[in-house]
Amino acid sequence: MGERPPVEAVRLLNGFRGYQLVVAACRLKLPDLVASGHSSPATLAAMTETHEPSLRRMLRGLAAWGFFAEDAEGRVSPTPISESFRSDRPGLRDIALMLSSEGYRAWAELPYALQTGGPVFEHVYGKTRWEKMAEEPQDAALFNAAMVETSRRVGAAFTAGYDLQGVDTVVDVGGGNGALLAAILLHLPHAKGVLFDLSAGLAGAADRMREAGLEERVSFMEGSFFDSVPSGGDLYLLKSIVHDWDDEKATAILACCGRAMDESARLVLVERFADGDSSLATVMSDLHMMLLFGARERTTAEYAALLDAAGLRMTRPVMLDSDFYAIEATRLP
Repeated sequence: MGERPPVEAVRLLNGFRGYQLVVAACRLKLPDLVASGHSSPATLAAMTETHEPSLRRMLRGLAAWGFFAEDAEGRVSPTPISESFRSDRPGLRDIALMLSSEGYRAWAELPYALQTGGPVFEHVYGKTRWEKMAEEPQDAALFNAAMVETSRRVGAAFTAGYDLQGVDTVVDVGGGNGALLAAILLHLPHAKGVLFDLSAGLAGAADRMREAGLEERVSFMEGSFFDSVPSGGDLYLLKSIVHDWDDEKATAILACCGRAMDESARLVLVERFADGDSSLATVMSDLHMMLLFGARERTTAEYAALLDAAGLRMTRPVMLDSDFYAIEATRLP
């Protein structure tokens, strides 16, 4: 009788199934319902308008992954994992839904990227991810919501760890809904902000700023960071922008920012820290950039080289209490 495969090997084999269970749970808001005390499959099926026997089996599957805890009667209860996917708190829910829309099909074509080195997204959909988002508002909404989840988490670390002294005007380049900009403006009650992005990126931004009480302090400008960037900022902020682009286009974005900056302005990239990092999150993010855009996560030295090619100079990296960090730069004299 042969040996059984290692447990981790079986988990890897079933990874796509586990992910689809999580996506379905997020769409039904099961983590929220279970957290509020609803535990029986019958109650949950009634509340989600689903087929009870099928939902019962799905809950059993989620429990097998440790997503929920399950008792002998089939009742489920929250775990730290399910709490991370609730819709009423920052976590992973919107990221899971975004990836199910844009990433799942692209990852199925990994061999194409390995054979050609080109971005899979364009091969699969016949257009870039940004073109597809501009045509499909639902995709843009999923992407923006996922970015808000990350920006909320990173925003607290950024405002605590980066010196914002002397900043009166923040230009958030490619800032989407402006979650990070909002965190900075709430930290700097005297400052004003400019939120700059494509139309699809800015969808819902005005409502978000109004909810934060910042509508009088933020102006919204629509445009492409390949063409021009608003002038007059003390701080030019680009969070998770440069890792979306290959070296040529990344340099063009940074050079465009440099043309908008005066000699006293600072540019700050907020990106995932990848120097010597072989963690699952960083390696998977790097592969995701490869598949979707033909891009990658970069080291500090690689960011410094991009900045130099764009006519900017890296002044310092700033470590944050996060898996993201800040790379500060100024214009070359």
